[in-house]
Amino acid sequence: MKLFEAHNASKKIDGKGILHDISITISQREKIAITGANGSGKSSLLKLIGGIYEHSSGQVIRSPLKVGYVPEHFPETIRFKIYEYLMLTGKMNKKSKGEIKKKIEYYATAFSILPFLSTPLKNCSKGTKQKVGIIQALMKDPNLLLLDEPLTGLDEQTKKELLHLLQSIQGECTIIFTAHDSLLINRLAYREVVIENGKIVSDSTKSESEKIKYILAEIPSTDFILSIPSLSYQSRDGNRVEIMVTAAESDQVLRMLLDQGCSIVEVIEKR
Repeated sequence: MKLFEAHNASKKIDGKGILHDISITISQREKIAITGANGSGKSSLLKLIGGIYEHSSGQVIRSPLKVGYVPEHFPETIRFKIYEYLMLTGKMNKKSKGEIKKKIEYYATAFSILPFLSTPLKNCSKGTKQKVGIIQALMKDPNLLLLDEPLTGLDEQTKKELLHLLQSIQGECTIIFTAHDSLLINRLAYREVVIENGKIVSDSTKSESEKIKYILAEIPSTDFILSIPSLSYQSRDGNRVEIMVTAAESDQVLRMLLDQGCSIVEVIEKR
């Protein structure tokens, strides 16, 4: 299913062109990295896709979408505590108070910020603010999640935590993000769009012939899972997990799992 199409679309702000002759098609469930130098138009393209920007010329077709958007810089003037902010954004999405509370508790636990729900946002670290930004977007149950430089300014551990959480998003959600960080591009994206001076200069997907392996393992603990160089990770029945890795990194991952006392149940190779 196509979510977005642009044909020779351009965007001007105050008479200045920021996007030029953009032609791109985006389908459901894709994970796309938009890359390029600072000022190249990455964030502008992200906003065009999400409908934050309307095109000035050309053609744009968008399917009806629930869009979750996470800007690069969290607003510094918000006076609410984390819980208050998430409750407010939940109400703006017309959800019941009970449903909002359940979602806040679920995501706060998953993002390891449960102890900080009563902390004013202005007092939070960059990493915590970024997590809150992603939570407010996910609480919409979006089918299109847009993230502008989601790992910028975060420490290595928080980067791995956020990467793992983004990898765990299942279902019909399409994820599009801007990034410089190779960790996110390599581990999350299946397609990379490169933009220069407001123009798309490259649009490529991972080679269809690139081999992928699925490792099914029984693990005693998930404490070490963030250190695994996986493409994705999903819990199965009991203490079993399914880890998707590139064939090139599969031996390293298998050794790491065995060193941690895991039992390998099955390894399947696919193209």
